Amino acid sequence: MSVIAEYAVRSDELALGEALGTAPGVELDVERSYATEPTKPILFVWATVADVAAFDAALESDPTVGEFEVLSEVDGDRLYRIVTTDRIGVALYPAWVELGAERLEARYADGWWHARTRFPDREALSAYRQYLEDNGVEFRLERIYGSTQREGGARALTEEQRETLELAHELGFFDVPRSATTTDLAAELGVSNQAVSERLRRGYARLVKETIE
Repeated sequence: MSVIAEYAVRSDELALGEALGTAPGVELDVERSYATEPTKPILFVWATVADVAAFDAALESDPTVGEFEVLSEVDGDRLYRIVTTDRIGVALYPAWVELGAERLEARYADGWWHARTRFPDREALSAYRQYLEDNGVEFRLERIYGSTQREGGARALTEEQRETLELAHELGFFDVPRSATTTDLAAELGVSNQAVSERLRRGYARLVKETIE
């Protein structure tokens, strides 16, 4: 039976490793990725960054980035199309594709890539984990469960979004009038006000999408 794993990985040898190392505070949300050449995937990512010019300069100098362009900008977030090169030290895309896995979600925050992936079985997940360890990629398993039902509702939320929404409810952020602000939430979570706003906005969008559609 297939399983869904939520995990985090970290290594300077991954795609965009140099850019993310020189532009701290960046958060990425992968909307889509595909590859005509397995070792050079094309990424569509939403980026939340404080210094756009610095991040663009970091992408320009990153050897794993062949070219990039900004496709859209919404509320300060930018949608990038990034074409990677074959200079990625450890390519993850071909590894999980060859195992028959399907990536459901991927994002970058706090120095880690966080992913949610459906594997054909636990053996495939173990093989993927072994591949990461063999290539020096740090791996942190956060959750694993059987995919016996359709994805939706709260499961569509990331751990950060779920934590932020739960705290917002507990502190009265949704009360009328409000008993807490995004600044209060940021202080409790130990993150920036911008990060809280981003988590709330994306969390709202996911819940609405899952509920309405």
